[in-house]
Amino acid sequence: MTDRTIVGWDGSPEAGVALDWAVGRAKAEHESIVLVDIEDLDALAPGQVVTDELVARRHLAADAEAQRVSDANGGLRVSTHVMAGLRLDELQRFSRTDNLIVVGTGRRHWPHVRYDWSLGARLAAHARGAVAIVPEPPGAGRTTVVVGVDGSDVSLKAARFAAREARRLGGELRLVHAWLDPLVGIPEVQQPDGRFAVDLESAHDAILQSVVRTVRAANPDLRVTAALVRDDPRHAVLSHLDDAALLVVGTEQARGLDRMVLGSVSHALILAIRVPTIVVAPECLI
Repeated sequence: MTDRTIVGWDGSPEAGVALDWAVGRAKAEHESIVLVDIEDLDALAPGQVVTDELVARRHLAADAEAQRVSDANGGLRVSTHVMAGLRLDELQRFSRTDNLIVVGTGRRHWPHVRYDWSLGARLAAHARGAVAIVPEPPGAGRTTVVVGVDGSDVSLKAARFAAREARRLGGELRLVHAWLDPLVGIPEVQQPDGRFAVDLESAHDAILQSVVRTVRAANPDLRVTAALVRDDPRHAVLSHLDDAALLVVGTEQARGLDRMVLGSVSHALILAIRVPTIVVAPECLI
């Protein structure tokens, strides 16, 4: 077994949902799990300090949860790592090109701006490998994996990652590629004629079919379908999630100060998260 599944744990219901999802995946992948529990310095009450006793209590709680999960899952190896620090920074240290960090998140009942700087989004902006953000368990019987592709190297990497997940679930891989007419809604600019729109759609279909051929060649036993959607990429992907068990997206991470944020499409999908979503970084090893 390898420690390639890292779960951000704090005892909350959201963390419990993320852990349950991670356990199912780790068992299928023959991997072990590391529960990372952090006494978050940013979350301390005014005047509160971290004491040895406080950390010791977290150790006991995390170890008890690890034992419970192991006992309930045929001796699955679950280890713990407990510390004090800034939760984002400490979890980020666990990110490797060959592992997956899993965190939970609540349902989106408030305006999306509240979640611009959610832990999952910030982790995905920094990760070297992949980050899974789990809002709730997928619906019973769902096995379809959806992946957004745009022809970039990282989206092809996401498609390969998604194919592996679809094989694990014994389901279908659905590739979604979106396109829009250029300069739509700007009356001062001459709009493209019908022939141009047909050619543009054909060019985008060629991008999609190239990814389909690549994925099918590497996964001849996997059912692969493709959807070419004339819409905004976020809306295009969301429209294909009604029967999905998982969404996979790639992201082109920025550098410097902009590294704090994700690419616009992946970020928008996290804000509207409905199913477990894995964000694949450019460095991720499949």
